[in-house]
Amino acid sequence: MFLRTTPEQRQEFHHRHQQGESYQEIADSTRWSKECIRYWCRRQRDGGSCQTIYHRVATGILSRFALIVRYVILRLRLEHPRWGPNRIREKLKRRPSLRQHRLPSEASIGRYLHQWRHFRRNPTHKPVRARSKLPTAVHQRWQLDFKVEIRLQDGTHVNLHTVRDPVGEAYIGDFVFPTRRRQGRIQLEEARAVLRQCFARWSTLPAQVQTDGEPVLVSPRQDAFPSVFTLWLAGLGIEHCVIQRVTQNAEVERCHRTINEYAVIGNEDKTVVELQRLLDQATHELNWELPSRAEGCAGRPPVIAHPELLQPRRPFRPEQELALFDLSRVDAYLATFIWRRIVDKNGRVSLGGKEHRYSVGRKHAGQEIEVRFDPGDRHFVFTQVNGSEQVIKRLPAKGLDVESLIGWATWPVGLGLQQLPLPLQWTTGVNC
Repeated sequence: MFLRTTPEQRQEFHHRHQQGESYQEIADSTRWSKECIRYWCRRQRDGGSCQTIYHRVATGILSRFALIVRYVILRLRLEHPRWGPNRIREKLKRRPSLRQHRLPSEASIGRYLHQWRHFRRNPTHKPVRARSKLPTAVHQRWQLDFKVEIRLQDGTHVNLHTVRDPVGEAYIGDFVFPTRRRQGRIQLEEARAVLRQCFARWSTLPAQVQTDGEPVLVSPRQDAFPSVFTLWLAGLGIEHCVIQRVTQNAEVERCHRTINEYAVIGNEDKTVVELQRLLDQATHELNWELPSRAEGCAGRPPVIAHPELLQPRRPFRPEQELALFDLSRVDAYLATFIWRRIVDKNGRVSLGGKEHRYSVGRKHAGQEIEVRFDPGDRHFVFTQVNGSEQVIKRLPAKGLDVESLIGWATWPVGLGLQQLPLPLQWTTGVNC
């Protein structure tokens, strides 16, 4: 064991030396080295203390980096509580004031922030994701998710819509819409406007759009009649996929959380327009600049890792939506259904909502009938269920025209500039 002199012994060395003893004589009588005795005698002669004082350079996480670097890290995290080390480091690289300073790694930034309890996140257990029937190509399936009633500081409530391509691992679009408090759900025109902007931004139509069972997007099970949203997608040649459990929307749920933490949280003091600009900027950065942790990106931005994102699967331009909408696709889709209804006391049944009622006669009140769609003349065919398949009535379909399905009621807000579908021999279009 390494022995050290005590303060009392050091005082004795100094006292004996002042009495005339040499360093060597004191060393011989005490068995301490001459150098040790000389050090403590001279230190006390010069007014120093006989106590041991250790001078150690301050250490700690990021202590070897400039103070301004640590300051900017803390400031960014306080302004954006949900930003991770990778986002913070990318912002550090763009700061003109830090160009002459060495920057820490993502892991070091994470450890630096973790020392404060305020910045720690509670551990979560990730559920096992269902991997069956997943899309295999870019722009094959887009996932759509919502976060409703986000409150801004000015009292405005907004709904946040996020669209994700799980194969291209890219943010297709993120948009906010003002809403009334306690309205609770999204509106049909919000969802259509979001997808239209995504179609235009990427100049393509996907093969499928996947959503949860949002009531405005999916008809109630007891109705079983396709929603207007589903039929609008069908007319554009897009299949509407509805998830059965939350884990099937895992990619867009995680993406939705990321964009919320990256651009919304900490910016609640912005207006809706300013918040949308921040979302557009964040979407661009996440797609083109920031390294992605997604499995297929290997640390590269999604568009760099998946350049096929820039290749339209089905080319689309906003002014061509009316021309691309094919009512025969809607008819073929409806022809695959058979609906069963109970005739009410007034001899009527509903298809596609209570606003679309069909009268089959009071003599059939209380009876169960079957309904099919005939694409030949666009009529609903009502038949008995007693095995005779006797046709009760044929009535023209309501609310299944182009104007109702594509949303002309919101023109031009919902659709914007459009090109009307004209005969092929016409070479010029008419803009409305």
